[in-house]
Order: sequence, then structure tokens, then C-alpha cells
Amino acid sequence: MNILHLLSWFPTPDDPTLGNFCVRMIDALPEDCHSVILSVCDGKDMTKSFEVKEIKGAHHTHVQIYIRPPKINAIRKLKMLRMYQYGLRYIKKHFFKPDLIHLHVAYPLGQVALLWKKLYGYKYVMTEHWTIYQPQNKDVLVGGLKKKIVKIANNAALIMPVSLDLQHCMEGHGVHNNFRVIYNLVNTDMFKLRQPCIDSSQRTILRGNDMHVWKKHILHISTLRDEAKNFSGILRVIERLRQQRDDFELHVIHDYDAPEFKAFVKEHHLEECVVFHGKKTSAEVAEAYQQADFFVLFSNFENLPCVIVEAFASGVSVLSTAVGGIAEILSPERGILIPQGDEEALLQGMNQLLDHSSEYDRAAIRQYALSTFSNEIIGRQIFEAYKEVVD
Repeated sequence: MNILHLLSWFPTPDDPTLGNFCVRMIDALPEDCHSVILSVCDGKDMTKSFEVKEIKGAHHTHVQIYIRPPKINAIRKLKMLRMYQYGLRYIKKHFFKPDLIHLHVAYPLGQVALLWKKLYGYKYVMTEHWTIYQPQNKDVLVGGLKKKIVKIANNAALIMPVSLDLQHCMEGHGVHNNFRVIYNLVNTDMFKLRQPCIDSSQRTILRGNDMHVWKKHILHISTLRDEAKNFSGILRVIERLRQQRDDFELHVIHDYDAPEFKAFVKEHHLEECVVFHGKKTSAEVAEAYQQADFFVLFSNFENLPCVIVEAFASGVSVLSTAVGGIAEILSPERGILIPQGDEEALLQGMNQLLDHSSEYDRAAIRQYALSTFSNEIIGRQIFEAYKEVVD
């Protein structure tokens, strides 16, 4: 089967992690599913009107078209649409005629998928990750934007949201279509159990000539965009927790700089228990989970966070707010759910996991990830959906 992928979010030289979970989903497809990603973006210092590059991925080819961006935005949008038309012809000439279009995130590339359906009769399926459908964003998904997104979604042959909660949110906005929930995936070869699996109270680290007990590691990974991730709430609770005990460190991996949060840590004298690591590679992130005693997320809204799936694959228990689809996968055997915005519950949960995280069955947590979120499981689910639509 030949699949042409349109990604509304895709990695670029300026933002190499944008939409990387969409690319991982594509690379999880079986070998007999041939995948090409098509994308158009602005180029830098270009003398030509446009340039085509073929970038080889793990199990796909990315046809990336760079354009010299016009100064007028309306002309730029028209040029990008023309380049997607050119890209379709390029792929039909150099790769294949698509059996199906897979749209990843409705807008803006859904406009291209909808156009191709009308012009050429191409069916498209849609995977949705976007939190714009969540109640917290009700003032954003309105007017013309809402009409466009609902039209794109209702014209898909099948919608594959990453959580049942997201499906319900989409239905609440007037999307009435065939749905199949397919969760986010995780590379279970990279994200794995710590070996040997020992209690953090027994771990030690050499500093100079002295041996010190390794403090328990609380791990948080996010963009640190506070309106969604509520990292400021985590820091306020860490300050309170530090007044009660000093046997822990909060380790923070983050995509973007965080000057306001670093200032808070300095002002409240939390440098010894809050460590900012900045952006890390996937391998470095996997190593961070290996060192973690538990993972914490205090988001105001989510769909199905990849970071929780990665924690499970690493056998790490999770403390999280019950927002989006998180309650669908986070059971008492794998961690603690708390109400959104409840800092008292977060404090209690942190204390409980600092004292009892070693009592969780890490192997059982990982086994759940293997049977639910592995590349093989998710890739096969998507491929079976393709076959049903094409047949």
C-alpha cells in the first residue's frame, strides 16, 4: 500500500522536534506500507523560487519543498498551495500514485487533503493530536477556523484521535464521522527498564572522595508553556515540599528556555532541588527516565501525552492531573491521578510517591506499555485502518 502523508506539524531546521511524534507514527507502519511525507516550508537565503529535497527517514522518504517566501502573506499561502500541487505530481512521477492520503492534524494541511478529494477523488484518513478541541480552548475554535476544521474532519474517511476524550471533544464541536481511537506510541527498544532495578534509597553517587546517598529523582518533561503545562504550579508545590523534606530533586527537561521559572527557583532558594536540563536527545531523555523514581505532570489540558507513554515503557510510575485522555491509561497500578489545578493533591501525591514509588511493579508497568503503545501494536492498528478504508 502506498500512503502519502500530510503533516500540519512537521520537523523543520528551526524546530526539529515539532511533530516528531507524527513521524514516529509513520515509521511504525509495517514494511509493506510505503510512506512518503510531503511538506512545504520557507527556505532561507534562497535564490531559486523553490527547491525540492528528498530526506530519507527510518521507514519513509520526506519530500521537503523549500520556497522563497513572498513578502505578502496572501501570495505566500497561494504559492504554498501551488507547491503542494507540484509536490503531488512529483511524488506520482518519482515514487507512486497514492492509494490513500494520511492527514496528521486537521489544520492547515487538511485544506490540501480536502482539495485533493474534490479534484482527484483521493480518500484521506486523519490522525488528530490537537488540544484545540478541548473545553479550555473554546474561545479559540470559533468562527471561520471552526467551520474549516469541522469540514475537513467530516470529509475524512476515518478519524483516528489519540484518545477517547479527544473524540468526545471533537464530537462536541460538530464532528460526526467514523472514529477509531489509536493511542500515541513509544519506542520500547529505547525506553526500557533500569537495570538492575533497585530502590533509589540504595543508590549512591561519588562526589569527590565521599559517597552520598542519591536523592530521589522526580522527572518532568514538557515545553514549559504554562497555560497548558502549569509548571508554575509544580514549582510552588516543590517549594512547599522542600520545607517538609530534602530527600528529592526535581529534574526538568524542556524544549524552550524558561527564564521566569529559573528566576523563581533562584528567588526561593530551590537551586539544590530543582535542576533544569534544557532540550535533550531522545536517547538522553530515555536515560533520564532510567534515573527517575517517578514522573510528574500537572497540566491544565492534554490529549494523550507521549511523556506518560514513555514513562510507562521505562517502568516509571506517574503522578498526573486527570485531564484529556490521561485517565484512560493511568490506573492505580501505574500511578496517581489528581484533579486539575489542585496543588494540595499534588503535594500529597509527591509525598506518597517519594515514600512508596519503589513499591510499584515496574515490570508490570512496562508490560502494559509493550502491549498497548509499542511500535508494532500501533503500526498494525493504523495499517488495518488503511486496509478497511481502501478496500
